Amino acid sequence: MSIKWNRLYTDLLRGSRSTLWGNWALNPVIKPGAVGIIDPSSGDFTLVSEALPNVDITNIQQGRRWAISSKDVSRKETKANVAGTVLDPATGIQVKPELTLEWNFCKEESIASEFALNGEQRLSDMAVIHDQYDWLYAQAQKVGMASDGRIAEGFGVVTSVILADSGVNAGAKSKNARFSLSGSASGLNSLLGENGTTGQGGATFISTRDTTSVETHTLPAQDGQVATTPLPVAYSFASFGPDKLIIPIWVRKIGSLRLAVDSKATSATTYITKVSIAYDLPGQPRKTEGPLAISGGLSNSFDIPLGARNLEFKAEFVNLGNNQVITKHWATPLSQWLGGSRTINLYGTWPGSPSISVVEEDQP
Repeated sequence: MSIKWNRLYTDLLRGSRSTLWGNWALNPVIKPGAVGIIDPSSGDFTLVSEALPNVDITNIQQGRRWAISSKDVSRKETKANVAGTVLDPATGIQVKPELTLEWNFCKEESIASEFALNGEQRLSDMAVIHDQYDWLYAQAQKVGMASDGRIAEGFGVVTSVILADSGVNAGAKSKNARFSLSGSASGLNSLLGENGTTGQGGATFISTRDTTSVETHTLPAQDGQVATTPLPVAYSFASFGPDKLIIPIWVRKIGSLRLAVDSKATSATTYITKVSIAYDLPGQPRKTEGPLAISGGLSNSFDIPLGARNLEFKAEFVNLGNNQVITKHWATPLSQWLGGSRTINLYGTWPGSPSISVVEEDQP
Protein backbone atom coordinates (compact mmCIF):
# COMPACT_ATOMS: atom_id res chain seq x y z
CA MET A 1 0.00 0.00 0.00
CA SER A 2 1.36 3.41 -0.97
CA ILE A 3 2.10 5.92 1.76
CA LYS A 4 -0.24 8.93 1.89
CA TRP A 5 2.55 11.44 2.39
CA ASN A 6 0.43 14.57 2.19
CA ARG A 7 -2.00 13.22 4.79
CA LEU A 8 0.91 12.44 7.15
CA TYR A 9 2.47 15.85 6.46
CA THR A 10 -0.82 17.66 7.12
CA ASP A 11 -1.34 15.79 10.39
CA LEU A 12 2.19 16.74 11.48
CA LEU A 13 1.62 20.42 10.66
CA ARG A 14 -1.62 20.51 12.59
CA GLY A 15 0.22 19.72 15.78
CA SER A 16 1.03 23.46 15.82
CA ARG A 17 -0.96 24.98 12.92
CA SER A 18 -4.46 23.50 13.07
CA THR A 19 -5.78 25.42 10.04
CA LEU A 20 -3.28 24.21 7.43
CA TRP A 21 -3.12 21.62 4.68
CA GLY A 22 0.34 20.43 3.73
CA ASN A 23 1.81 20.60 0.23
CA TRP A 24 4.25 17.71 0.53
CA ALA A 25 5.31 17.57 -3.13
CA LEU A 26 5.56 21.38 -3.45
CA ASN A 27 2.79 21.47 -6.07
CA PRO A 28 3.11 24.92 -7.73
CA VAL A 29 -0.58 25.13 -8.81
CA ILE A 30 -1.65 25.73 -5.20
CA LYS A 31 -2.06 29.51 -5.10
CA PRO A 32 -4.52 31.89 -3.42
CA GLY A 33 -7.68 31.87 -5.52
CA ALA A 34 -7.00 28.46 -7.05
CA VAL A 35 -10.21 26.40 -7.25
CA GLY A 36 -10.13 22.67 -6.71
CA ILE A 37 -10.90 19.57 -4.67
CA ILE A 38 -9.20 18.23 -1.55
CA ASP A 39 -9.42 14.51 -0.86
CA PRO A 40 -9.50 14.48 2.95
CA SER A 41 -8.31 10.86 3.14
CA SER A 42 -5.06 11.59 1.27
CA GLY A 43 -4.79 15.36 1.71
CA ASP A 44 -4.17 15.71 -2.03
CA PHE A 45 -5.36 18.76 -3.99
CA THR A 46 -6.79 18.49 -7.53
CA LEU A 47 -6.91 21.72 -9.54
CA VAL A 48 -10.19 22.57 -11.29
CA SER A 49 -9.58 26.22 -12.22
CA GLU A 50 -6.42 28.28 -11.81
CA ALA A 51 -8.12 31.35 -10.37
CA LEU A 52 -11.41 32.59 -8.96
CA PRO A 53 -12.67 35.58 -11.04
CA ASN A 54 -11.98 39.07 -9.71
CA VAL A 55 -9.60 37.85 -7.02
CA ASP A 56 -6.99 40.15 -5.46
CA ILE A 57 -3.96 38.82 -3.60
CA THR A 58 -2.10 40.33 -0.64
CA ASN A 59 1.61 39.53 -0.30
CA ILE A 60 3.23 39.41 3.12
CA GLN A 61 7.03 39.18 3.00
CA GLN A 62 8.37 37.47 6.10
CA GLY A 63 11.61 35.53 5.77
CA ARG A 64 12.07 32.97 8.53
CA ARG A 65 13.02 29.38 9.15
CA TRP A 66 10.53 26.50 8.89
CA ALA A 67 11.57 23.32 10.73
CA ILE A 68 9.01 20.62 11.52
CA SER A 69 9.72 16.95 12.05
CA SER A 70 8.41 13.75 13.60
CA LYS A 71 9.73 13.21 17.11
CA ASP A 72 11.90 10.25 16.10
CA VAL A 73 13.86 12.21 13.46
CA SER A 74 17.36 13.52 14.22
CA ARG A 75 19.82 15.58 12.17
CA LYS A 76 23.58 15.91 12.42
CA GLU A 77 26.26 17.98 10.70
CA THR A 78 29.58 16.48 9.65
CA LYS A 79 32.53 17.38 7.46
CA ALA A 80 31.71 16.48 3.88
CA ASN A 81 33.30 13.34 2.52
CA VAL A 82 32.94 14.11 -1.19
CA ALA A 83 35.95 13.60 -3.46
CA GLY A 84 37.17 16.28 -5.87
CA THR A 85 35.68 19.67 -6.58
CA VAL A 86 32.43 20.75 -8.22
CA LEU A 87 31.02 23.96 -9.60
CA ASP A 88 29.05 25.80 -6.93
CA PRO A 89 26.04 27.12 -8.89
CA ALA A 90 25.52 29.93 -6.41
CA THR A 91 28.98 31.44 -6.97
CA GLY A 92 30.20 29.96 -10.24
CA ILE A 93 33.40 28.86 -8.46
CA GLN A 94 34.94 25.39 -8.25
CA VAL A 95 34.65 24.32 -4.61
CA LYS A 96 35.08 21.25 -2.47
CA PRO A 97 31.91 20.44 -0.51
CA GLU A 98 32.66 21.22 3.13
CA LEU A 99 29.53 20.26 5.03
CA THR A 100 27.09 17.34 5.09
CA LEU A 101 23.68 17.43 6.79
CA GLU A 102 22.25 13.99 7.51
CA TRP A 103 18.73 13.15 8.66
CA ASN A 104 18.09 9.85 10.44
CA PHE A 105 14.58 8.38 10.59
CA CYS A 106 14.03 5.77 13.29
CA LYS A 107 10.52 4.87 12.19
CA GLU A 108 8.71 4.27 8.93
CA GLU A 109 6.55 7.22 7.75
CA SER A 110 8.44 9.76 9.86
CA ILE A 111 8.96 13.16 8.26
CA ALA A 112 11.41 16.07 8.25
CA SER A 113 10.45 19.40 6.68
CA GLU A 114 12.99 22.28 6.64
CA PHE A 115 12.70 25.42 4.54
CA ALA A 116 13.71 29.06 4.27
CA LEU A 117 10.34 30.79 4.12
CA ASN A 118 9.62 33.68 1.79
CA GLY A 119 6.31 34.81 3.31
CA GLU A 120 2.60 34.40 2.78
CA GLN A 121 0.07 35.17 0.07
CA ARG A 122 -3.65 35.38 0.84
CA LEU A 123 -6.96 36.55 -0.61
CA SER A 124 -7.36 40.26 0.03
CA ASP A 125 -11.12 39.91 0.52
CA MET A 126 -12.78 36.61 1.48
CA ALA A 127 -16.16 38.05 0.44
CA VAL A 128 -15.22 37.39 -3.20
CA ILE A 129 -15.93 33.69 -2.55
CA HIS A 130 -19.55 34.50 -1.67
CA ASP A 131 -19.82 36.92 -4.60
CA GLN A 132 -18.68 34.22 -7.02
CA TYR A 133 -20.85 31.41 -5.63
CA ASP A 134 -22.80 30.90 -8.86
CA TRP A 135 -19.58 30.65 -10.88
CA LEU A 136 -18.12 28.23 -8.34
CA TYR A 137 -21.31 26.14 -8.43
CA ALA A 138 -20.97 25.81 -12.21
CA GLN A 139 -17.34 24.70 -11.87
CA ALA A 140 -18.26 22.19 -9.17
CA GLN A 141 -21.07 20.75 -11.32
CA LYS A 142 -18.60 20.01 -14.11
CA VAL A 143 -16.59 17.72 -11.83
CA GLY A 144 -19.51 16.10 -10.00
CA MET A 145 -19.12 18.16 -6.82
CA ALA A 146 -22.45 20.05 -6.88
CA SER A 147 -26.15 19.20 -7.18
CA ASP A 148 -29.54 20.52 -6.07
CA GLY A 149 -28.10 23.99 -5.48
CA ARG A 150 -25.41 22.83 -3.06
CA ILE A 151 -21.64 22.55 -3.50
CA ALA A 152 -20.16 19.45 -1.85
CA GLU A 153 -17.67 19.65 0.99
CA GLY A 154 -14.12 19.34 -0.28
CA PHE A 155 -14.67 21.56 -3.32
CA GLY A 156 -13.51 25.11 -2.73
CA VAL A 157 -10.91 27.81 -2.91
CA VAL A 158 -7.33 28.13 -1.68
CA THR A 159 -7.39 31.18 0.59
CA SER A 160 -3.72 31.50 1.59
CA VAL A 161 -0.35 29.84 1.02
CA ILE A 162 2.94 29.79 2.92
CA LEU A 163 5.78 30.18 0.42
CA ALA A 164 9.33 28.90 0.72
CA ASP A 165 12.42 30.11 -1.14
CA SER A 166 14.26 26.82 -0.66
CA GLY A 167 14.45 23.69 1.47
CA VAL A 168 13.52 20.02 1.63
CA ASN A 169 10.76 17.58 2.57
CA ALA A 170 11.98 14.07 3.37
CA GLY A 171 10.06 11.03 4.57
CA ALA A 172 11.09 7.51 5.52
CA LYS A 173 9.58 4.58 3.65
CA SER A 174 11.18 2.18 6.15
CA LYS A 175 12.65 2.41 9.62
CA ASN A 176 16.28 3.53 10.11
CA ALA A 177 16.32 5.32 6.76
CA ARG A 178 18.84 8.12 6.14
CA PHE A 179 19.08 11.10 3.82
CA SER A 180 21.83 13.69 3.43
CA LEU A 181 22.72 16.90 1.60
CA SER A 182 26.27 18.10 1.01
CA GLY A 183 27.56 21.47 -0.13
CA SER A 184 29.10 24.70 1.03
CA ALA A 185 28.22 25.85 4.52
CA SER A 186 26.79 29.11 3.21
CA GLY A 187 24.73 27.38 0.52
CA LEU A 188 23.21 24.87 2.94
CA ASN A 189 22.55 27.47 5.62
CA SER A 190 20.76 29.63 3.07
CA LEU A 191 18.90 26.60 1.74
CA LEU A 192 17.34 25.84 5.13
CA GLY A 193 17.05 29.41 6.42
CA GLU A 194 19.56 28.87 9.21
CA ASN A 195 21.79 31.30 11.03
CA GLY A 196 25.46 30.45 11.32
CA THR A 197 28.09 30.46 8.62
CA THR A 198 27.15 32.81 5.85
CA GLY A 199 28.91 33.61 2.65
CA GLN A 200 28.60 34.62 -0.95
CA GLY A 201 25.90 33.01 -3.06
CA GLY A 202 22.38 31.71 -2.78
CA ALA A 203 20.55 28.70 -1.43
CA THR A 204 21.90 25.53 -3.00
CA PHE A 205 23.23 22.04 -2.42
CA ILE A 206 25.84 20.24 -4.47
CA SER A 207 25.15 16.57 -3.88
CA THR A 208 22.62 14.29 -2.20
CA ARG A 209 22.72 10.81 -0.79
CA ASP A 210 19.83 8.64 0.26
CA THR A 211 18.60 5.09 0.19
CA THR A 212 15.61 3.86 -1.75
CA SER A 213 13.77 4.07 1.56
CA VAL A 214 13.42 7.88 1.53
CA GLU A 215 11.05 10.08 -0.47
CA THR A 216 12.30 13.65 -0.93
CA HIS A 217 11.15 16.89 -2.51
CA THR A 218 13.80 19.61 -2.66
CA LEU A 219 13.75 23.26 -3.66
CA PRO A 220 15.68 23.64 -5.94
CA ALA A 221 14.58 20.38 -7.49
CA GLN A 222 18.11 19.15 -8.32
CA ASP A 223 21.61 19.52 -7.02
CA GLY A 224 23.73 22.03 -8.88
CA GLN A 225 20.83 24.47 -9.19
CA VAL A 226 19.87 27.67 -7.37
CA ALA A 227 16.26 28.12 -6.23
CA THR A 228 14.69 31.08 -8.03
CA THR A 229 10.90 30.77 -7.63
CA PRO A 230 9.19 30.42 -4.24
CA LEU A 231 6.86 27.42 -3.90
CA PRO A 232 4.04 26.67 -1.40
CA VAL A 233 4.75 24.34 1.52
CA ALA A 234 1.30 24.67 3.13
CA TYR A 235 -2.04 26.38 2.55
CA SER A 236 -5.52 27.07 3.90
CA PHE A 237 -8.75 26.25 2.11
CA ALA A 238 -12.42 27.31 2.15
CA SER A 239 -15.31 25.00 1.25
CA PHE A 240 -19.09 25.05 1.49
CA GLY A 241 -22.04 23.86 3.55
CA PRO A 242 -25.79 24.01 2.81
CA ASP A 243 -27.70 27.19 1.92
CA LYS A 244 -24.58 28.77 0.34
CA LEU A 245 -22.83 28.89 3.71
CA ILE A 246 -19.07 29.25 3.41
CA ILE A 247 -16.74 27.27 5.64
CA PRO A 248 -13.84 29.78 5.67
CA ILE A 249 -11.35 27.33 7.18
CA TRP A 250 -12.12 23.80 6.00
CA VAL A 251 -9.88 21.14 7.56
CA ARG A 252 -11.96 17.96 7.23
CA LYS A 253 -15.35 16.70 6.08
CA ILE A 254 -17.87 17.72 8.70
CA GLY A 255 -21.21 16.09 7.84
CA SER A 256 -22.90 17.55 10.93
CA LEU A 257 -21.94 19.91 13.73
CA ARG A 258 -21.22 18.48 17.15
CA LEU A 259 -21.41 20.24 20.51
CA ALA A 260 -19.98 18.23 23.42
CA VAL A 261 -20.74 19.20 27.03
CA ASP A 262 -18.39 17.82 29.68
CA SER A 263 -18.25 18.09 33.47
CA LYS A 264 -15.16 15.86 33.79
CA ALA A 265 -12.52 18.55 33.29
CA THR A 266 -12.06 18.70 37.07
CA SER A 267 -13.27 16.41 39.86
CA ALA A 268 -14.36 19.54 41.74
CA THR A 269 -17.40 19.94 39.45
CA THR A 270 -20.33 18.68 41.51
CA TYR A 271 -23.36 20.52 40.07
CA ILE A 272 -26.28 18.89 38.30
CA THR A 273 -26.62 20.99 35.15
CA LYS A 274 -29.53 21.12 32.70
CA VAL A 275 -28.16 21.90 29.23
CA SER A 276 -30.12 22.73 26.09
CA ILE A 277 -29.66 24.30 22.67
CA ALA A 278 -31.87 26.28 20.30
CA TYR A 279 -31.19 27.22 16.69
CA ASP A 280 -32.77 28.37 13.44
CA LEU A 281 -32.94 26.51 10.13
CA PRO A 282 -34.01 28.27 6.92
CA GLY A 283 -37.76 27.98 6.37
CA GLN A 284 -38.42 26.14 9.64
CA PRO A 285 -39.59 27.11 13.14
CA ARG A 286 -36.86 27.63 15.71
CA LYS A 287 -35.75 24.24 17.03
CA THR A 288 -34.96 23.41 20.67
CA GLU A 289 -33.15 20.31 21.96
CA GLY A 290 -32.89 19.32 25.62
CA PRO A 291 -32.71 19.92 28.44
CA LEU A 292 -30.24 17.12 29.22
CA ALA A 293 -29.25 16.65 32.86
CA ILE A 294 -25.50 16.29 33.38
CA SER A 295 -24.15 15.41 36.82
CA GLY A 296 -20.59 15.99 37.96
CA GLY A 297 -18.21 13.60 36.21
CA LEU A 298 -20.53 12.94 33.26
CA SER A 299 -20.86 14.28 29.70
CA ASN A 300 -23.28 14.43 26.78
CA SER A 301 -23.42 15.91 23.28
CA PHE A 302 -25.69 17.39 20.61
CA ASP A 303 -25.57 16.66 16.86
CA ILE A 304 -26.61 19.79 15.00
CA PRO A 305 -27.47 20.31 11.28
CA LEU A 306 -24.80 22.11 9.23
CA GLY A 307 -27.25 24.86 8.30
CA ALA A 308 -28.00 25.85 11.90
CA ARG A 309 -27.86 29.58 12.61
CA ASN A 310 -28.23 31.72 15.72
CA LEU A 311 -27.31 28.80 17.95
CA GLU A 312 -27.81 29.42 21.66
CA PHE A 313 -26.44 27.07 24.29
CA LYS A 314 -27.92 27.28 27.81
CA ALA A 315 -26.52 25.72 30.98
CA GLU A 316 -28.82 25.86 34.03
CA PHE A 317 -26.96 24.97 37.23
CA VAL A 318 -29.41 23.49 39.78
CA ASN A 319 -29.19 25.19 43.18
CA LEU A 320 -31.22 25.45 46.42
CA GLY A 321 -32.51 28.88 45.54
CA ASN A 322 -32.71 30.30 42.06
CA ASN A 323 -30.85 28.26 39.47
CA GLN A 324 -27.97 30.08 37.77
CA VAL A 325 -28.16 30.20 33.96
CA ILE A 326 -25.19 30.79 31.66
CA THR A 327 -25.61 31.09 27.88
CA LYS A 328 -23.35 31.12 24.83
CA HIS A 329 -24.30 32.24 21.31
CA TRP A 330 -22.94 31.62 17.80
CA ALA A 331 -24.44 33.28 14.71
CA THR A 332 -23.19 30.71 12.14
CA PRO A 333 -21.49 27.73 13.82
CA LEU A 334 -20.49 26.17 10.48
CA SER A 335 -18.36 29.20 9.71
CA GLN A 336 -17.15 29.74 13.28
CA TRP A 337 -16.32 26.22 14.49
CA LEU A 338 -13.03 24.91 13.09
CA GLY A 339 -13.62 21.29 12.12
CA GLY A 340 -17.33 21.58 12.93
CA SER A 341 -17.15 20.94 16.67
CA ARG A 342 -16.99 22.65 20.03
CA THR A 343 -16.55 21.33 23.58
CA ILE A 344 -17.99 23.17 26.60
CA ASN A 345 -16.59 22.35 30.03
CA LEU A 346 -18.82 22.85 33.08
CA TYR A 347 -17.23 24.06 36.33
CA GLY A 348 -18.43 24.65 39.86
CA THR A 349 -18.51 23.06 43.32
CA TRP A 350 -22.01 23.19 44.73
CA PRO A 351 -23.22 25.58 46.11
CA GLY A 352 -20.45 27.92 44.91
CA SER A 353 -20.45 30.02 41.76
CA PRO A 354 -20.47 27.89 38.57
CA SER A 355 -18.98 28.73 35.16
CA ILE A 356 -18.50 27.35 31.66
CA SER A 357 -15.55 27.36 29.25
CA VAL A 358 -15.47 26.74 25.49
CA VAL A 359 -12.29 24.70 25.11
CA GLU A 360 -11.49 25.83 21.55
CA GLU A 361 -12.15 29.51 22.28
CA ASP A 362 -11.39 30.18 25.94
CA GLN A 363 -8.34 28.02 26.61
CA PRO A 364 -4.90 29.63 26.13
